Amino acid sequence: MSLRVRPPRTIAEVGEFGFLARLLPRLPGARDLIVGPGQDCAVISTRRGAWLITVDALVEHVHFERAWLSPRQLGRKSFLVNASDIAAMGGRPRFCVVSLGVPRTYLARDLRALQAGIVAAAADCGASIVGGNLARADTLFVSIALLGNAPGRIVTRQGARTGDLIFVTGTLGDAALGLRWLRGRTGPGKSAHSIRRFRLPSPRLQAGRLLVSRGLASSMVDVSDGLVQDLGHICTESRVGAEIQTESIPRSAAYRAAMGTDPALALRGGEDYELLCTVPERHVKTLQRLAPQLGCPLTCIGRITPGSGIGLRTSDGRTLSVQGGGYDHFRRS
Repeated sequence: MSLRVRPPRTIAEVGEFGFLARLLPRLPGARDLIVGPGQDCAVISTRRGAWLITVDALVEHVHFERAWLSPRQLGRKSFLVNASDIAAMGGRPRFCVVSLGVPRTYLARDLRALQAGIVAAAADCGASIVGGNLARADTLFVSIALLGNAPGRIVTRQGARTGDLIFVTGTLGDAALGLRWLRGRTGPGKSAHSIRRFRLPSPRLQAGRLLVSRGLASSMVDVSDGLVQDLGHICTESRVGAEIQTESIPRSAAYRAAMGTDPALALRGGEDYELLCTVPERHVKTLQRLAPQLGCPLTCIGRITPGSGIGLRTSDGRTLSVQGGGYDHFRRS
């Protein structure tokens, strides 16, 4: 009788979020830790107040190809995707350190332009570069750790309650559409707007601060991996379900010109870096009154429900159960 030994599973088989679900609960805590792993930022306590910490990386052939962005655009985007995490916690970016992996054949002038892009984006957001590291690598990558001032009230992915309304800033699906064009898709509807949304996201720092400081948002996340995926994080952390009105999902004119009424990219496309939040119904009138101060449009797209899972309410009244989510670094759902 022979025993079949199952080979060890690869990270591709486990998946990004499957791996993190096992890892994060096992990490030890710390005395000054207010919010630990699994949120857009960690929150730590110091004698001079609380601080937000986040880190993210852009890796060649994973997040971008060199032909898609100029070195300066790559530098700007590398900072801005981190600033979006700070926005999702209602904070203010302050200091960052930069780690660059650079092939030996990379042009020095391009490296200077990349660094200038990081410096400019940081300055636009009120932050400074205070250190970093430069190393040789087989492929180009930019990793940034960003420190920000935490608001007095901490909002995470865990505060959604049944009956809360679901809001999103800006429009969704544009960056994913822009990525399609950059990958060589042909046909009608190609626009500079969609490509620009992929290249240069706009972290919603002003909106995030207002939603948190005025006590309006019960939970919040930035849409980096797709609406369904990121709303799923809120639902899982808050132990609730959600229903989305597909016709209410905000889509740009460029998106509608290319995709018509198809909401697929708006539901699952990543890298929009808009804010997705839940708001108790009692705060909606206040939110409507303060909406002009957000600095961007805000749209109600659904409601938090009891139970679990995400449902889609279509224009003809049907409710569809969502299967799969958004982007996973190691496999697609």
